[in-house]
Amino acid sequence: MFAQDPPHPPLHEQIFICVDPAGGGPQSDFSFVSFQRIKGQILVVGFDTISTKEPSRQYALLEEHIHALRKNLYRSASKVTVYVERNLGFEAEHARHALAHLQPSVAFYEDAKAGRVGVLTTDAVKHASMEMLNIMLRERRVSVCRHCHSRDVRAVRVRLRDQLEVFSWQFKQAASTFQKDRSALSGKIGGMKDDLCIALMLGVYFTSVGVVESRIVHHG
Repeated sequence: MFAQDPPHPPLHEQIFICVDPAGGGPQSDFSFVSFQRIKGQILVVGFDTISTKEPSRQYALLEEHIHALRKNLYRSASKVTVYVERNLGFEAEHARHALAHLQPSVAFYEDAKAGRVGVLTTDAVKHASMEMLNIMLRERRVSVCRHCHSRDVRAVRVRLRDQLEVFSWQFKQAASTFQKDRSALSGKIGGMKDDLCIALMLGVYFTSVGVVESRIVHHG
């Protein structure tokens, strides 16, 4: 993913940004990965992360990232679609409201069936997204743009790679015969985080054609 030659980006191809809002908790960061889909391949064009509980700083970083991506002539007129994980509450709706002034060139993904902005991460979705990303990585269909954007490209690049290497099945044995063994997909091991990895996984999954019934809406 990090060493292979990336595909040449088409002019003004759509940009997808998947956000793991994380709420600024002690083991979570506000993180996102931006990418383009090119002939069955994923081209990562940016990523960033920030550890803060202040929504204004989170949204400012996301807006700054969008503007920076559009400074590239190949993406100056690219439409941006933002996918926000909505497991914690109304973070997705808050993000859409904070960036409403960027419409119509920036849209937020909405789950039509649930009538909610953002994507819901269930155990089944996490497992499916992990399998999909794993297959694409093995088929060498995921690469990183040579001029990937981030406030600290080197540090965030290393962090994403570390998270991808650690993310795996974690098991907890039952304490007694009256309980069940438990398992979960996670990268939160030994103080590490998995926000960037989750953002990439969910982004690849939810931008795949026909995965879920959904629509993209613009709101003022």
